Amino acid sequence: MSQLKMRVKLPSGIQKVNLENVVVRKADEKDIEGIFHVAASVGKKIQDPMQGFLMDDYESDPEGYKNKLRRALRMSDYFYVAEYIEDDYIAILGFTFGLPKEVWLKENPEWLGDCYFRPDFDEKHLDNFMMLDKIAVLDRFKRQGMGGMLSKRLIKDIKEDGIFDIFEEVIIAPIPNLPSVLFKTKRKFKLASVRYEWHEGNVMTTLVYHRKLRRNT
Repeated sequence: MSQLKMRVKLPSGIQKVNLENVVVRKADEKDIEGIFHVAASVGKKIQDPMQGFLMDDYESDPEGYKNKLRRALRMSDYFYVAEYIEDDYIAILGFTFGLPKEVWLKENPEWLGDCYFRPDFDEKHLDNFMMLDKIAVLDRFKRQGMGGMLSKRLIKDIKEDGIFDIFEEVIIAPIPNLPSVLFKTKRKFKLASVRYEWHEGNVMTTLVYHRKLRRNT
């Protein structure tokens, strides 16, 4: 392991990864360059509703967004990277992080008031929850299973810490993030509410999805 070289970018000839070479682990400060590279690959000025995206244009302010990622890393005990290990190099191909209720509401104090919950939604699910803030996989390696690996690791850890309700958000307007909607429904998330938020002068329409996690028996 001491001879492995960290790479921000994998060789361009690699288009498909062997998941046996992917390890999901907790992130740390040295991972920021790799995390930013992943975020910038899917967070662009031009957003394609069929490809999935993060809503910010990361390349517009690299150092500013790296600092935001560092802050998220410090705030979250549930920040993970998907690391690819092969031959003499390693590279980060994906990341995710979640914020527990108290941290999420501290960062987003108007969130509960901004949500229009379904009439049949049981608000007991809001007593103790995790918000999965971001999940992203390097653009050319999407839909190969790494998003699922990241999600499973986060869910495993929060269940061990006694959290059994998880929420995720997805933008549907002005540009719908269709792959993200499909990813959530595939993982048995159900629509809980609609939320409207201002972002860089625009009103974003966001769907809030919820999943009740099973307790281990």
